[in-house]
Amino acid sequence: MSGIADNAGSMPAFMDYRRLGARYKRLIDQFQASRQVHAYLLAGPQGIGKKTFARYLASTLLCESEAKPCGTCSQCSAIFSGKHSSVLEIEPVDTKTISVDRIRDLITTSSMHTLDGRERIVIIEPTESMTSQAQNGLLKSLEEPDTNVIYFLLSHDTSSLLDTIESRCSVFKLTPWPADILTEILARQSCSGDEAQRAIALSGGNVGEALAILSEKPEGQQETALRQLLSVTTAKDAVRCSTMLKDMAGNAEAIMLRLERYLQQCMLVKSGLLPADALKSTPWSEVIQTATMDDLITLTDQVFQTRRRKMSNVNWQSNIDQLAGKLLEAKNKWQRW
Repeated sequence: MSGIADNAGSMPAFMDYRRLGARYKRLIDQFQASRQVHAYLLAGPQGIGKKTFARYLASTLLCESEAKPCGTCSQCSAIFSGKHSSVLEIEPVDTKTISVDRIRDLITTSSMHTLDGRERIVIIEPTESMTSQAQNGLLKSLEEPDTNVIYFLLSHDTSSLLDTIESRCSVFKLTPWPADILTEILARQSCSGDEAQRAIALSGGNVGEALAILSEKPEGQQETALRQLLSVTTAKDAVRCSTMLKDMAGNAEAIMLRLERYLQQCMLVKSGLLPADALKSTPWSEVIQTATMDDLITLTDQVFQTRRRKMSNVNWQSNIDQLAGKLLEAKNKWQRW
């Protein structure tokens, strides 16, 4: 099928999601038969394609063509560009939380009938960025939904959600993409076969990760920050790195995601799922062999907690100080072995 570029230009905005397996097919069939429920929680790691899939399901309802969704009509085009009047998308502003006031405004707007009398679609990403007050504010709408409103709550980490939110939704966990489908997607990106295969191997089936790997530039600011973090060898280095990153708080999420992905790649090398030279020429290439899986898991959790604290507006400087110290401690431990 042909594709439409989304507004970020980084994800394959339209494809036949039935190819991803029977679970996807069953859910799509529900929408095509207008048997969908009022709220879905789409869960999975960042980059796995939650928003794109939510837009695909919205297009299945609103598409003008007989074979829904076609991906080319005015309705599909507007949805995949994030400009459809009946599809409300909400996300944090400046990487901050989603406040209860924004959720109240959203509920008011979504309760209004659409111009054509059809469904109103609400997409919230990430749902865990809502404050607890905002989540409670949304809960009433999930418990007593308007008949024409369908919610897609997208979550990178469902453990941060109120249990009552999750219990009011139909939960769908997105899974890694098969290598053959990823190969087709990356073939559209004008990259060499070797570049594509490396991105596929390092991404673990995460389409967003694969595309991000292809687009990374070694001289980029975020990549430089990542290498600084991974190259810390002394307490002075940790302080210097922390000071540099203090001024990059606006890029905190992207840097932490890159670090988290690198640690996951180290674990894939340790487990034999990636070749030993997959991370050649990276800062930790020489210590990966002596690193322990338990330490890598602990560090990955530390990065995750750093991201969570940043989302909760905890001081970024103390956040990064603690993380740099943990990376230094682990690296020194491995180098002694």
